[in-house]
Amino acid sequence: MNKHAPFAPATREPQQGRSRASYERMLAAAEKLMVKRGNDEFTLTEVAKTGKVSIGSIYLRFDSKDDLIRAVHARVLTRIDEDQATMMDAVVARSPTLDSFMRNFVEAFAESLRGYSPVLRPMMLRAVHDSALSGVGKSSADRFGEKVKREILAFSAEFARADHQRLVDNAFHVIYATIARFLGLGSSPESANEGNWEELKEDLATMCAAFLRAPALRA
Repeated sequence: MNKHAPFAPATREPQQGRSRASYERMLAAAEKLMVKRGNDEFTLTEVAKTGKVSIGSIYLRFDSKDDLIRAVHARVLTRIDEDQATMMDAVVARSPTLDSFMRNFVEAFAESLRGYSPVLRPMMLRAVHDSALSGVGKSSADRFGEKVKREILAFSAEFARADHQRLVDNAFHVIYATIARFLGLGSSPESANEGNWEELKEDLATMCAAFLRAPALRA
C-alpha cells in the first residue's frame, strides 16, 4: 500500500504464508486483466480463474470489486514511486550540467512511463469517475514532479531569466504532457504513437534546455 495514499481500500491483507500468496495472486490477476482489456471491465469470476483462487477467498479479502481495483492501483503506484526514486538518483548522479540532466531525465522518464503505460491507461480511465483513485494518483504525480523541479532548479545559474520557478514548472509540464500524449495516457488515447519516439525524446530535452536558457523576447 502506498504510505502516502489519501484513502485506504477496504481490504483484509494477510501477513504471511499461503494466504499472503493467494492475496498477491488476486492483485496480480486483476492487474493482468486490466492490462489485457485496457479497462476494468472484468468480473471477479475472471479474477478468480486467472489468479487460481476462489471467489470466496476474494470476498474474504475485499468487500467489493472496487476495493480490489483500488488495492491494485495502490500497489502499482507504490511500484512506480519506488522505481522513479531510483531512476532520479541515477539521473542526478550522471548529470553535472543542465544539458546532461535534461537529456538523461527525459530519456529515463519517458521510458519509465512507456513501461508502465499498459497499466496506467486503465487506471487513468478509472480515475475519471473515482475521486479516491484520482486523488492518490495526483498526489503521487505531484510528489514526483516537485522532486524533478527541485533538481532542475539546481541548474538555475544557467537560466537566462529570473522567474526560475515559473520556467521550471512550465518545462516539466511540457515534458510530461508531451510524453503522456504520445503514449495515449489521459484524455487523448487516440493520439498514441504519433511521430518518432526517439526523435521526440531528443527534441524534448533540447527544447526544454534551450527554453530555460532563453532570454525574454523584446517587444
